[in-house]
Amino acid sequence: MSRKQSIAVAAVVAIVAIASGMLLARSILNPRGPVQLGLAQATLLEPARPLPAFSLVDQDNATFDDARLKNRWSLLFFGFTHCPDVCPTTLGVLAQSEKSLADLPEAERPQIVLVSVDPKRDTPAQLASYVKFFSPSFTGVTGSQEDIDAFTRALGVPVAISPLPNGDYTVDHSAAIFLVNPQGQLRALISGPHTATVLADDYRRIVEAG
Repeated sequence: MSRKQSIAVAAVVAIVAIASGMLLARSILNPRGPVQLGLAQATLLEPARPLPAFSLVDQDNATFDDARLKNRWSLLFFGFTHCPDVCPTTLGVLAQSEKSLADLPEAERPQIVLVSVDPKRDTPAQLASYVKFFSPSFTGVTGSQEDIDAFTRALGVPVAISPLPNGDYTVDHSAAIFLVNPQGQLRALISGPHTATVLADDYRRIVEAG
């Protein structure tokens, strides 16, 4: 195994370890919440965690800040458009879940947001064509590297740049989905592997519980 491949493997292991530790900590802090609601994959945060102020930009070059996460439920996924597997798979699951939740009152339907962890390549134009492939209602969000780094750190999203043998790079990141309530607070972490049915069922239970 080459040195670059070793670095990439180590980065992936670190991502998994950090993400697993984060989810375990949530479960320890709130061991009864998921059981009470009958949640399969989601870890409920009690109390909900306030999000910091932030300012990014969406695929239409409009400001996407903390105000855009208020007055409705939101599902945030951190990924990137050059992702070969986890991102398109997860976005496909989110698109299926969105369809199955269409019977909810409009105020209870989630906005689904892809936050890029690769702002160097993920311009608004790149995100516009990418997210619309999965659903016309999806929002893609990017920003400066500094602003993206600050936002991922604030939410505890592990991100690592891994060089590839061809001189390019990929980005290792958590596959968790973050559920934000209408008050703009982090309400739950939904761990993978994701399926549309389980994701939608957990979402319904959490929304019904408020």
